[in-house]
Parts: sequence; structure tokens; C-alpha cells
Amino acid sequence: MRSLPPLAIATAIGAIASSVIACAGKPESGPTILAGTHAAAIAKSSDAAASHPAPHAEGRIALPYRGPGHGGIAYRLTFEVEGDHAFHDPSASDSQPIVREMQELDAAFRELPVEDGNSAGDVFLVGLDALRYAERQSSPKNEREIEIADDRLRIRANGETSVDNRANRVTGPYAPRLFLGRIFGVITHDPSGNPIKLSSRGAPASRELMNGIPLLGAIAYAMVPLPEEAITAGSRWSGVRIPPSYAGTLGLSVTVNYSLASFDDFEGVPCALILLDASLNEEGLTSVTGHVFDHVQVGLSGTAWVELDNSVVRRVALDDQIRASWSDPRDPKPASNRIEHTSKLVLTLRDPSEKIVRWSNGKPKFDTH
Repeated sequence: MRSLPPLAIATAIGAIASSVIACAGKPESGPTILAGTHAAAIAKSSDAAASHPAPHAEGRIALPYRGPGHGGIAYRLTFEVEGDHAFHDPSASDSQPIVREMQELDAAFRELPVEDGNSAGDVFLVGLDALRYAERQSSPKNEREIEIADDRLRIRANGETSVDNRANRVTGPYAPRLFLGRIFGVITHDPSGNPIKLSSRGAPASRELMNGIPLLGAIAYAMVPLPEEAITAGSRWSGVRIPPSYAGTLGLSVTVNYSLASFDDFEGVPCALILLDASLNEEGLTSVTGHVFDHVQVGLSGTAWVELDNSVVRRVALDDQIRASWSDPRDPKPASNRIEHTSKLVLTLRDPSEKIVRWSNGKPKFDTH
């Protein structure tokens, strides 16, 4: 029986979280933006681009720089990805069905500033307030499920539970609660707000576990760069991002375009509405890690609301769809891979004193079942 291929998150986010994302490119140099979140925020449609701008924001405006001296912002992030992975090995005699893959991430965290003169960029620390992560992988012959939450670590394979720690009985370096209220990651970014490097913090066992969760990668994916010069409705710039889904673990980078749609109030605060989009359709593409794709197709769309007074991002919502295929030409009979994944990410500003009592799926915290 053929074993399932490694889950995207377990095999590669560690590589993203520990390596330089120089592939993030360099859009126009400009102010740093610290991404934010709000759990109760309701996304406004891009139709808001046609609405009336805030009275004091007519014409051109330069959004202020946000360097490492400002921090203490709290966030809620949800990230979901699902799709199929088809693997065909011509030398294998057994059938090779399509594997269905799913990931769900729900996290409450804070960005805390720090100055590091040796980092070649601005740095902020990521502190964790709440975390739930689940991944499932299934085919007709195999099934695997991993769930991590504040009070639980559960691993199941083919209907049998191999690990199931719960509530106060969770002990040791892999106890999820041990991560709460602590710094678990560092993100270095350029002056425009593009991520340069991600790295985890903590004891080795803790880093190993957190590197298997796409939280740092998802935060970096949602970071919104801002140009230094004044902008007006229609202004457009770009930055390169690595998706926190499977294709990103192979080094796929995507150029995301950002365009200022309008100035408007969001949750009663004067903001800039920025639209996100990306499109890629290329054959023979070599990723930043040297992985060669036979064919890649990417589509991405989203919105971001940025405060005019201090450049705090109040909300980011983006959706993407990625298709990719590849094979290893060094093999006499090269095996072929084909993936198709769709993902949805929402990042919202929250009150730092807010206590997370329920996960995004409606289940109460400390009761993941």
C-alpha cells in the first residue's frame, strides 16, 4: 500500500519559516505597514471603490511610515486551504488515487516591535494568544488527521488515534498551551513592508512544532506594502509573496499587485481601500528554491483597509487558486505530480484585551472534540 505524500504544512513551512524570502522582491521603497485584524469586521465589497472619499483625504496622500518603534497591535487570522494532489508513478503497479488535502488555521496574535541593527531590515516579534490548527489528508486507502489547539494535540491515521492529549493533561515540549503568551516567531521586512525573513523562536521541540504550522507564512502572505510617494485613486504598485499552501513550500513566488481604489471610512475610521490581484500562467517555471514546475496557473484577488492616520491595516481578505504540475526529469520513468488548491485568508484588527472564547468554526475554546 502506498503511503500518503507528506502534508504541505508538515513538509515545508519550516523551510519558509527559516529561510530568507529575498524572493519577496522590492517594490518601491516606502513606509512599513504592520498588518492588523478585527474579528467582528465585515468585509466591504470592492464596489466601495466607487464610494465618496473621506473629506480630508481628497487628492493625493502619503501614508505615514510605520517602523519598528510602533507595536503592540493585536490580530485575528483565519486561513483555510483545500484541494487535490494527484501523483502518478509509471513504475508502480498499484493504483494511485487522488489525495484530498485540507488545512484550517485560526490564531490570535500580536505584533511586537524590536530594533535589530544586524537584521538588514525592520523586525517585529509575533506573540501568540490563541491557536487552533487542523489538517486532513484522505484517499480511498488512507486517511490522516492532525489537530492542534490550545488544549489539545491529536493525531489520527486510518481511523485509529495514535496521540490524543487534552486539557490540563497536556504536558511536555509539544503541549500547545506552552506556546501561549510567548514570542514564537520573528519577521524581518524591508521598509515597504515586504517580508524578507521568517524565523521561529523557542525550545527546539517547540520550534519544530510551530514550523509545521503555516502561521508565520500566512502573516507574511497578508502583509501589505505601501509606496513612499503620495498616492491617489488608481495608483498601483506590487510585491512578491510566497503562498503558505503546498505550492509555496516548493518555492513558488507570486507577484501581487496592489491598487488604491478609494478613500473611505471602514468601521468608522478613515481608511484607504486597496485592491489586491495576481495572475500567473507559465510553463517551465523555476521557483526560488530551484524546483522546476512544468506548468503553473495562479489567480488571486482581495481587499485591504489601511488607516490613513497611522497606516495600520485594519483588515485583509484574499482568495487564491493555484494549479501546478511537475515531474523529475532525472528519473528514467519520471513520476508526475499535479496539485490544485484554493485558499481563503482573513486578517482582522482586534482589541488586545479581547479574550478568544470561540474558534472560527463555532466551537468553544478548550473544547475542540
